[in-house]
Amino acid sequence: MGSDRGTGAERPVHRVRISKGFEMSRYEVTQSQWAAVMGTAHPSTEAGKAANAEAAPDTNPSHFKGPSFPVENVSWSDVQKFLTKLNTRDTQFVYRLPTEAEWEYASRAGTTEDAPKNLNEIAWFEANSGGQTQPVGRKQPNAWGLYDMHGNVSEWVQDWFAFDYYEDSPPADPAGPETGSYRIYRGCGWFTSAGDCRPALRAFDFPNDGYYNVGFRLVRTAK
Repeated sequence: MGSDRGTGAERPVHRVRISKGFEMSRYEVTQSQWAAVMGTAHPSTEAGKAANAEAAPDTNPSHFKGPSFPVENVSWSDVQKFLTKLNTRDTQFVYRLPTEAEWEYASRAGTTEDAPKNLNEIAWFEANSGGQTQPVGRKQPNAWGLYDMHGNVSEWVQDWFAFDYYEDSPPADPAGPETGSYRIYRGCGWFTSAGDCRPALRAFDFPNDGYYNVGFRLVRTAK
């Protein structure tokens, strides 16, 4: 985990053990999925237009609209509301954001390379995105069948951010600092340069702020 190539927050490179199994969503959460959970139809349908006319402004938050596009412009706190609603609907699984370590483990998919060699085949980034997000799953998946782990949108994870956390983080199942001011998002997005599309890239912001380059994907464990 980590990289000697990036910022100081990505150092030192260190080994982490993920001891507990989990499932990760194949795709970034889409606008249709967001609407289905948050209680509105997608605005591309007549029913959706009528429903959204009476809905709260944040029920269709994305800047780049499309039912199969990743939802974005959602804050970390917004995602917690989504998770609360989703978890009331499923009697078999608990859904949550991945930890930062789980996310990097899944992004690397068994590799130790600092950057992917086939970036154009697996990612929407600055050079090929056309200046916006794209429908999920259009690029090739990584070795574990996960799409858009590089590119399209960056993805919120569960952890609080601390610049020096890697210096003494637990060797097994690190879950980030207990408190903080910022939450972490991982991975590059549609306007990220090729040089920054690395599995170790870390970024952070206030949990109540949303941006049109940041979305999320889910992990789940059995109840």
